[in-house]
Amino acid sequence: MSDKLPIHIDPIALAERRSVLTGVIEMARLERLSAVVIDSDVDVCIEVSFGKQGKHAVLNGNIQAKPVLACQSCLQAMVFPLDIAFRLAVVSSMDEADQLDIDYEPLLLDGDKVSLNTLIEDEILLALPDYPRHDDDCISQRVSKDANYVESSPDEGSNPFSVLAQLKPNLKKTGE
Repeated sequence: MSDKLPIHIDPIALAERRSVLTGVIEMARLERLSAVVIDSDVDVCIEVSFGKQGKHAVLNGNIQAKPVLACQSCLQAMVFPLDIAFRLAVVSSMDEADQLDIDYEPLLLDGDKVSLNTLIEDEILLALPDYPRHDDDCISQRVSKDANYVESSPDEGSNPFSVLAQLKPNLKKTGE
């Protein structure tokens, strides 16, 4: 595996040569993704092959990573394994993207180069859940380590303001 991946790529030139890029990107180099994960000291393994499909330059890729996210139920760290396959066709305009007749997502090319990190980061961000949660019921499995903690379930007839009712007679006695 080559550890030296280019920062910017020319997908059309790479498609003409039928090139393959394989390597590792440090998640810390992906700024938007680093803001979402708990631990950015994770490697992202990628493999992207370039080719032609009709008149379009295409990219077929695979991304593997194990980002550490915060579970939105218990707020504890959780590893969320990713194995993402993507297929992109290079287009130069939104009209061309709308007329894309092959089974590829459009990759809008503004110039002749595109950022490889941004491309990989976009695919990962699309694959992450909006609200990551453990597969099991993590809240009920987390028990307080406080020895004095007693978990009680509210009775159907209990009133959360009953404590205030007990204070009311004391206020009449003190004259307040």
